[in-house]
Amino acid sequence: MKHVWLCSFLLIPFAVGCGGGDDQPKDPYAEWFSAPSKVVDGIMYAYETRNDSLFAAFLAEDFRYFFEPEGADSLDILGWGKEEEVVGTGSLFKTADVEKLDYTLDYGQAQSAEGAGRDGWMVIPVSGGKMVISVYNKDPVNVVLNRQEIILRPTGSENSTRRWEIIEWHDYPAPLETEGGE
Repeated sequence: MKHVWLCSFLLIPFAVGCGGGDDQPKDPYAEWFSAPSKVVDGIMYAYETRNDSLFAAFLAEDFRYFFEPEGADSLDILGWGKEEEVVGTGSLFKTADVEKLDYTLDYGQAQSAEGAGRDGWMVIPVSGGKMVISVYNKDPVNVVLNRQEIILRPTGSENSTRRWEIIEWHDYPAPLETEGGE
């Protein structure tokens, strides 16, 4: 009996400390929504872990993806919304023969987005990257990624938890040319 009392007495501080008054479970991914660069890191993590729910959570409900083919004019630019992006990417994540995805975006510092109605929005420039798709019993597929821009906007107010979401993703056909003619 003495043993039971001693164990109970030792466990009381742990039980009291664990209650904390916050009955809401912590979001293990909340940190990835806290800054534009963390969202990009979270996108790469979602690809590598093949987590389609997490991937979808980074995209705004009114999200738009724009793909500009090589030599395109404004009429050739392809675009689609969140639903199409989530279905397409989710299909890649769920394909049984895909054993592993390695996804890297080479991105720079977030910059203020320009344009009317974009106050507080940020642009993450992506100079390129790669995706390696390891397929069961086949050689890996290496995809070299083009120059991109990921445009994010904050949600929430100053008094609530601010989160960032991707509103637009632009995929361009070639790297940005520099003065040296690269």
